[in-house]
Amino acid sequence: MKTSIKNLFVVALGLVTISTSAFANESITDNVKANVKSTSAVKNVTVLSEVKNINKIVATGNVEVFVVQSPTESVKVYDSYYSKNALVQQKDGVLRISSFEKEPLAVTVYVRNISAIEASDNATVKTFGKVNFLSLDVLLTGKATADINAKTVNLYTSINDHASLKLGGSTEEHYALLGISAKLTTGNFVAGKSDVKSIAPKYIAQAKPIATLESLAIADELAK
Repeated sequence: MKTSIKNLFVVALGLVTISTSAFANESITDNVKANVKSTSAVKNVTVLSEVKNINKIVATGNVEVFVVQSPTESVKVYDSYYSKNALVQQKDGVLRISSFEKEPLAVTVYVRNISAIEASDNATVKTFGKVNFLSLDVLLTGKATADINAKTVNLYTSINDHASLKLGGSTEEHYALLGISAKLTTGNFVAGKSDVKSIAPKYIAQAKPIATLESLAIADELAK
């Protein structure tokens, strides 16, 4: 039964990607202009059309990443990132986006299908339009935030430190790990099966001082 569901999902994935890509391509620029924190970022746009087969997105530092599903993959960077302390690079299916400038680096990523999103530090990741993925892992650390509205078969989320995740859409199975200070919002999210577990805080055991003859002698003197 699961196999048939996945096969139907793959067919639907292709149809949705084609039908929604035109709308996304036309309106994403206006949406970015309305949502990015840096107003000067939208003045310079760098298009990276050579990226192919993006499977994973890793966002680090002070960045804003908008994820759009489209039959044609590309990356739009809303700034002259190459002249700053920023990086947008793809290798072995992994797209890495990082910036440590004062103003956030805004990036729109057009993907066909991805399986993982990782965000750390102050990074922000948000899906735009209708997004359908077969299986998706979302891992957040630091003060990262993500707003993921997607339809999936399997969804795994791990939220640590002070990170925050807002989920929308639906999935057949959702497995989640939630840190003690992390936040997970699922008001508009539906899961056929859900398993949320808390991540216990890590405690470092302190070594007990080793008693020596000298320390015992001092203790005896003090006790007198």
